[in-house]
Amino acid sequence: MTYTDEDVREGRRLMDEGRENRLALGDKLLAVAGLNSDSVFEEFCGRIGLAPFTGREYRHTARMATPTIRQLIAEGGVHVSYSTLREGARPRPGGIPADEGWTKLRALLKEAREAGRDRVTLASYQQVLGTAPALKELVDPGTGDSTKLMAYLGGLSGGEREKIVCSLLADDAGLRKSVRRTIDAQTRRERDREDLDGAEPTAQWMPLARALVALGDQASGFVNRHPSAQLVEQQLPAAREALVKLELATAWITMRLDSTARPARGRRPAKVAVAV
Repeated sequence: MTYTDEDVREGRRLMDEGRENRLALGDKLLAVAGLNSDSVFEEFCGRIGLAPFTGREYRHTARMATPTIRQLIAEGGVHVSYSTLREGARPRPGGIPADEGWTKLRALLKEAREAGRDRVTLASYQQVLGTAPALKELVDPGTGDSTKLMAYLGGLSGGEREKIVCSLLADDAGLRKSVRRTIDAQTRRERDREDLDGAEPTAQWMPLARALVALGDQASGFVNRHPSAQLVEQQLPAAREALVKLELATAWITMRLDSTARPARGRRPAKVAVAV
């Protein structure tokens, strides 16, 4: 399965409609209950099947999203999600919105248009606003799990992604190495898969190449899941069996790499000692 540029445009149109629908619902909540009539507001939310907490968020974002900023987004050709607008409208201590007057969003919209980008991402906006999550909130320091980090960085362009990664790392030096390994490993996997996806489907080398990429992913995934685990006696037989199989796989790959790198004439196969 794959998708086209038209699919992307259609998806973003639907996302834009979702944003407009949330803002329109916020406008309706303002018109029905204003800002202070909590009893009417909660009753109305109940009648339309909307959680009051979510309704207050819609109402607040709609109030902050002035007609001027809405028009600027609609006419600018740069996608801005509802989540991004909500981030700028979010009140800070004292009740002042995170992006008072939308000055920072305006600057990002201008920058995106000049750079030929078609959207302002939530992650980039959070970096500018100073509301980005801390690295420890995105990566579990105990297990090294980086699922949240990958989701947070998902869809960013290379330059944006590198900038945000560097900013996150600068804020938390304790996780630099593990996160950098994760980012590098994902970049390598994406590059390998692009090379494989670009190959002819009937290429005889493709199945083995895919299997090697999967094997590498399994190995790195195991280490990421158990970065500092200590073996207990009951685990030793399984550990020894895994080690033998890994040694066999390593020897198999090493021998074939050597045979590719060295001239064929006069070569002796290396002896490989395997524990049994």
